[in-house]
Amino acid sequence: MSLNLQDKKTFQHDNKFQNSTQSSQVKNYYSELSKSEENDVDAINKLAETYYNQGNFTEAIALCHQALKNQPNFAPVYKTLGNVLQAQNKVNAAIRAYLLAIKINPKFVEAIVNLGSMFYKKGQIDEAMITYRKAINLQPDIAAAYWNLGKVLEKEGRFYEAFFFQEKALEIQPGLVNNDQKNHQDSVFKKWHSQ
Repeated sequence: MSLNLQDKKTFQHDNKFQNSTQSSQVKNYYSELSKSEENDVDAINKLAETYYNQGNFTEAIALCHQALKNQPNFAPVYKTLGNVLQAQNKVNAAIRAYLLAIKINPKFVEAIVNLGSMFYKKGQIDEAMITYRKAINLQPDIAAAYWNLGKVLEKEGRFYEAFFFQEKALEIQPGLVNNDQKNHQDSVFKKWHSQ
């Protein structure tokens, strides 16, 4: 199977909007692509992400290692590997993977946000807040960083700040949370307002 660069870019763009029923088709496409272009680390990483999304962590990790053998300084693979490790609750290993992605690409906002989540999971609240703020400074329209920072601030009892950051997240991406979470956010505002 030989695909030109435009075909790959078109497929990858279209892949962002896939639904779960198309995932096997996507997996087959990337599998064929990675076989035909064994050194295409982007295609290998996309296949690893597909396996990760399907919960097949063993295959995802194997593909990450394959991609890193071909190109050891490819930051997106370290982010994918961090995501897989995070899903397996291997927090310290996930942190190392995200840090490597950020070392390669200091402006890799997705990896920075994920790193903040790992710090939060470890109870390193200050590091989590600093990391989320760094992501926001790099990309002011990243809803996930605002939302996560709001959640951390809420846990710290800083309800006004939490409400501000969560409102900003919803302003950027209105569909970010479901109604239950939105109702929870409203209760956070009420807690702050009653103090």
